[in-house]
Amino acid sequence: MFKRVRIGRLFFGSFAAFIAVLLLVTSWISYSLTSRELASNTANYQQDLLNELNKRLVIQLNSIEQMSLAASRNIDIIGYDPLESDLFERNRRKQDLENLLASITYSTTMVQSIYLYTERPFMPDSQGPIRVYNLQKVREEDWFPDIQNNDSAWIKERTIQTNKGPLNVIGYARKLYNNSGIYYGMLMLNVKSSDIQDLIRGETEGRSRLLFDASGRKMTSIGDQSLQVDELDKLKVMTEKSGSTHLSAKQQSDSLLVWSKSPSNWMLVEVTPWKNIINGSIRLALILLTVGLSAIIIGFFVTFFISRQFTKPIRLLLAFMSKLPDRGFAADLPQDYTNEFGNLFNGYRKQMERIEELLDSLKAQHKRQREAEIQALQAMINPHFLYNTLDQLNWLAIDSGQDKISKILSLMGKMFRIGLSNGETLIPIADEITHVECYLQIQQIRWGDRLSFTINVDESARELYIPRLTLQPFIENAIIHGFHGRKKGEIHVNIQLINQDIQFQIEDDGVGLRPDWNQPKVRKTGGYGVRNVKERIEAYFGPPYGVQMTSSKGNGTLVTVLLPQIQYKEQVEERYYVENTHH
Repeated sequence: MFKRVRIGRLFFGSFAAFIAVLLLVTSWISYSLTSRELASNTANYQQDLLNELNKRLVIQLNSIEQMSLAASRNIDIIGYDPLESDLFERNRRKQDLENLLASITYSTTMVQSIYLYTERPFMPDSQGPIRVYNLQKVREEDWFPDIQNNDSAWIKERTIQTNKGPLNVIGYARKLYNNSGIYYGMLMLNVKSSDIQDLIRGETEGRSRLLFDASGRKMTSIGDQSLQVDELDKLKVMTEKSGSTHLSAKQQSDSLLVWSKSPSNWMLVEVTPWKNIINGSIRLALILLTVGLSAIIIGFFVTFFISRQFTKPIRLLLAFMSKLPDRGFAADLPQDYTNEFGNLFNGYRKQMERIEELLDSLKAQHKRQREAEIQALQAMINPHFLYNTLDQLNWLAIDSGQDKISKILSLMGKMFRIGLSNGETLIPIADEITHVECYLQIQQIRWGDRLSFTINVDESARELYIPRLTLQPFIENAIIHGFHGRKKGEIHVNIQLINQDIQFQIEDDGVGLRPDWNQPKVRKTGGYGVRNVKERIEAYFGPPYGVQMTSSKGNGTLVTVLLPQIQYKEQVEERYYVENTHH
């Protein structure tokens, strides 16, 4: 039953594990599909937005470049010469140049200030947006390599000092040439980084975006600086005008990279943490997992409850079946089931009642058979004993007078009373000892002092029961066969308790047993009483109880009889019934 229960639990556990694995696989597939779909939708949305922002940005950047070009031409027209001899003319041209450059800063709020590098600088208004430096100072600027080999170039974000403090700007530098094509100065327009950042931010907040020029230099950026792209090699392979990719950074978390290029190859890039994109997928997977686990748990309890309705009566029936062959338990079977289980219980109850009837019938049959066998064996030994005793009386009548015969008859009467015992098959050991003593006393009348005997018995064994006429046949065998041809003999009877058993030992100093003593005889004489005792013990008790006889030639014989301790006669009937039932 327990094996079947374990098999059932193993099956249910395996099925639950299969469902759990299936749920996990389904959740993972759902997560993978939805995350890819979300990434694709996010990339398309960002792509459209970046294209629109890039158009606005290009317009502003082109306007800055056009302002720089117009200013360079106007500066050449003004023709400011610090070596002009006419002081009035020199001051007028200086003022025109300063007004020209200031008008550019005033015309657009994006340009914060303008730096002019020339060979002969002058001192502009310190409160104005114009600064004039010596042309040699250009070579000291860290951005000089970006324009060294170009006529104009955008300068990446840097910090400059203003009247109001440090300010981040993006510069646009242009070299100045005269009509003869001689390089004589440089013009730098400082564009506010905040205005460029506002352009690339658009109307969205919380985004991380970067602006790269045509050469791949990062000009400025907004958003989380930890998400900024440092792997420029990744960007250099982006030859398409626009697109997106899943960027796996080495020291950062994965990101979604979306870019848009302008016709002048300025590139606007948006970086979105991959975890922000897949949060929806994770939530959906968790929802599916939670719903699935909840369904499994609910299904488990429902299945457990329903299965209990089926397994409980089955377990109950198996428990009753394991009680076999206990008696009287069929009435304890439940009678409140009105379904198929009720029919099963009723059928099993009727079957067990029938089995009990058959067992009672079988027990009675075995009892009658045992009693018939024992009575037949008992009836067979009485004539045999009577025949030997009468033979002894015959010899006594020849050798002695009537007083001895009277004593023998008295002893025989006592023996017959014990031997018959009102038909009882079991008698107390005390009566068996009396029977043995009477027989030995009869033999002593014949043998006289030539026959001696001792009987040692444990006093606690006298009230126990023994099959009648168990010991006397062995003593008779010792006298008739063991002392045959001998002038004297000794017999010792010893009775002792051993654990739950009782041991009888009968020892004589006769001639011992012949080698063929245990072989069947052609004539039914000698050894018949011994076989009778063995058969009765076998019928009553079976192994390990029985008779053991050991002997050596000329050294006598030792008979050991092992029986169970019988407190009351009914024990033998119960033992006999159980043994025969098992056989």
